[in-house]
Amino acid sequence: MTSFLRLLKYVRRTVTRARVRSLLTVVGAALAIALFAFVRMLEGGVDRMAEQADQPVLVVFETSRFCPLTSLLPDRYADDIARIEGVDAVLPTLLFINSCRANLDLITLHGVLPDLVAEMHEYRIVAGDDETWKHKPDGALVGKRIAERRGLAIGDRLRVGNVDLSVDGILESAAAGLDNVVFTHMDQLQLARKQQGIATEFLVRVRDGVDPETVAQRIDEHFAGDERQTDTKTMQAFVQGAVGEVAEVIDFARAIGYLAVLIVVLILGNTVYISTQARRAELGVMETMGATRPVLVGLIAAESVLLSVAGGVLGVGAVMIWLASFPLTLGVEGWGIDVLPDPVLAIVSLGVAALVGVVAAVGPAVDTLTRPLSLAMKED
Repeated sequence: MTSFLRLLKYVRRTVTRARVRSLLTVVGAALAIALFAFVRMLEGGVDRMAEQADQPVLVVFETSRFCPLTSLLPDRYADDIARIEGVDAVLPTLLFINSCRANLDLITLHGVLPDLVAEMHEYRIVAGDDETWKHKPDGALVGKRIAERRGLAIGDRLRVGNVDLSVDGILESAAAGLDNVVFTHMDQLQLARKQQGIATEFLVRVRDGVDPETVAQRIDEHFAGDERQTDTKTMQAFVQGAVGEVAEVIDFARAIGYLAVLIVVLILGNTVYISTQARRAELGVMETMGATRPVLVGLIAAESVLLSVAGGVLGVGAVMIWLASFPLTLGVEGWGIDVLPDPVLAIVSLGVAALVGVVAAVGPAVDTLTRPLSLAMKED
């Protein structure tokens, strides 16, 4: 082992000897591992959204809506829902989003009754206070991720469409999507959208021990003969349906990421093979002087892993710095999927980079093990 560690200096010199070749290989590995890491972090955002949505809350929309903006329910439904057995609290909400399509700058306005927000949502104020926005007609409580993306601070103005709001508080929450929500007054948003007496959705908190599916069925049956029929789902089922199309895209992106990793295996294997071919006389001399073939194979594997891990560190580091410096949120139907710099997934990606280096070294290592010493020493 001691002699092997001493020979690692030889690996470093070998890598730096062909600087251009090594640099190109490292850059190629960096691009592939960066793609792999980014897809994993995007996938982690979807998984986090699903976990956060696992709560005893129902979402009541109008039937046959294809976008949140097309759900138009009378806000009087809130009183009827509150009287249904098993319901603990109801929050009527009027939504306004900057785009129903998938986008990277989602802004979702929730027009609510300010005094009822705390009954439905759990959050904490990280800037400003919880009372100022409640007493200002144009006051707004802004999610932390939106504030980061837009560079908003207390006292700034936020304009979405024809709605102009004052940022009076910034919130942070572990609940699904709340970091990408702006709470404002329902009556002011109704006035701005010219939809007095209308709500987009009702969030319903179910009492402990009550089956949410049963309560959802009761709500839909109650309004089956009313002017607007409802479609009630659990928060988790609703979120899964909203991000379903994104999940399909992520599945495709995951396949592209694995393909990129496979290509790097081939490129890195080719680079290491060329390197061993160029140094076959050197390796033959080392073997003649007492280096065993397992030691030579270890050196080849060390060279491959060094190049791959160097690319992995470069690629994963770039992704982590980018996501930390430029907050990225993928918006779908009013829900924001945060792509966060996850240290655990970064370590996993670096592990994949190391594995790529080991796999890429198999071909050159087999060639070295099976090559007769006489051929290794032969001059070209």
